[in-house]
Amino acid sequence: MLFQRNKTKVGDITIFGILIAFFLMNVFFDSFFLGNSVAQVKDEPVGASANYTFESIDVPGVDFLALTASSDFEDYAGYTRSPDGEKDVAFTLIAGIFTTYDFPGSQNTYFYALGNNGNAAGHYEDSDGLYHGIVLENGELRQYDFPGSVQTEIYGYSDATGALTGNYIDDSGVRRGFTGDTIIEFPEASETFADFVNASGTLVGSYVNADGVYYPYVRIPEGSFISLDLPEAANMKYFFVHGINDTRAVVARFKRVDDVPSTYVGTLFETGLEEFKVPGSVSTEGWNINQDGSIVGHYDSVDGRRHGFIAKPISDTAAQADDLASVSFNYIFESIDVPGVDFLELTASSDFEDYAGNTRSANGEKTVGFTLIDGVFTTYDFPGSQNTYFYALGNDGRAAGHYEDSKGLYHGVILEDGELRQYDFPGAVQTFIYGITDETGELTGDIINAAGVHLAFTGDIIVEFPGASATYSGFTSATLGMMGTYLDAGGIHNRGVCI
Repeated sequence: MLFQRNKTKVGDITIFGILIAFFLMNVFFDSFFLGNSVAQVKDEPVGASANYTFESIDVPGVDFLALTASSDFEDYAGYTRSPDGEKDVAFTLIAGIFTTYDFPGSQNTYFYALGNNGNAAGHYEDSDGLYHGIVLENGELRQYDFPGSVQTEIYGYSDATGALTGNYIDDSGVRRGFTGDTIIEFPEASETFADFVNASGTLVGSYVNADGVYYPYVRIPEGSFISLDLPEAANMKYFFVHGINDTRAVVARFKRVDDVPSTYVGTLFETGLEEFKVPGSVSTEGWNINQDGSIVGHYDSVDGRRHGFIAKPISDTAAQADDLASVSFNYIFESIDVPGVDFLELTASSDFEDYAGNTRSANGEKTVGFTLIDGVFTTYDFPGSQNTYFYALGNDGRAAGHYEDSKGLYHGVILEDGELRQYDFPGAVQTFIYGITDETGELTGDIINAAGVHLAFTGDIIVEFPGASATYSGFTSATLGMMGTYLDAGGIHNRGVCI
């Protein structure tokens, strides 16, 4: 497959590259499904599988092990059969110890999430056939029902915040997603599923349109949705993007009508998705992707047994080298790290290899901006803020972004001569800055006005795409003008727009 790695600088202007990346991602999903329209049934590795080593995860005496979650330390959770074979019960496999959990009075119990701290989460089916969330903490199960829900299903647990992610059904029968206490509803969808949120706040899930067709989506941290168009959508029984790690690598599970479930893995921005299958399996279902890129899930063997698996990326093979060359266009990659810093979200750079972005505060409770200039790492926390973010860096060392105030509203922030100052676009209730031009010093970003309308701006000019319900800036080029995206009247993103 062909995919061009996005470069987040045009001319002398530092930009926030996620908008163009999402545009290319949509192209990639199209090419991926067109190229894999026939299900693979061979025993040899297919697609992405050739780049992984596989290890079956089994428990002596257990013929059915549906592994659905893992920690970064190769501990596992999922569900299995009860001793009498009459129901499904949840399990954890932590430090080699296999433990089952059967919620009192339930018909079935399932785990679909596992934190690095050993907490597990999922849901159980009650005697009336309704589902309720459950959380395992300190060896004890407790019920969790999302506020106002009739049914709750949990599929994700955040190691960064402890927030749960999943779906709920309200008393009118509508299914929506949730993460923490935030309701997730894709515009005009008949159903919305939410599966997992990575540390940067990017959420993946699926929605069902008015015709009953499944589509995957990505919800970026500030709340906008990116819908992914699938050429084969009408022929799919379902499509779920189950996991995303902090490098935006994903694992997706789908089923064509009258076919066995299939799994695809890859990255949203760099390499796209390829089919993934445990060699020799009848069917493979990937459920989680760890920070090291390992995939976990379960597969069915020809003897009717269900096994867990972990698939680890091969670090140095000729096949991977060929794949890397095909998608990286001969780039040389260099990691940028700071000693003692485990979370470095780099979002901007100058032409002199100075950098800016976001990291965790010293106590780990909030996000703060940072600059890395001439090798000196400095963090910036706007006074009284909940979080502070940098998304632009000029060649003169000025940085810009925005901060979240105590009420959850965003205000632009500019770093000049080592000092932070607030910038609110005239008439704006909220201001988000994503770009700064070295030639003029003009800022580019988004605003929300008093009427609640999301608009773009560059310098002192307001940019509104005709007929759009919301307009988002990307970057400004002297030759191309402004690139960005807009939401149409139906709430769907349109990408790659020259404004």
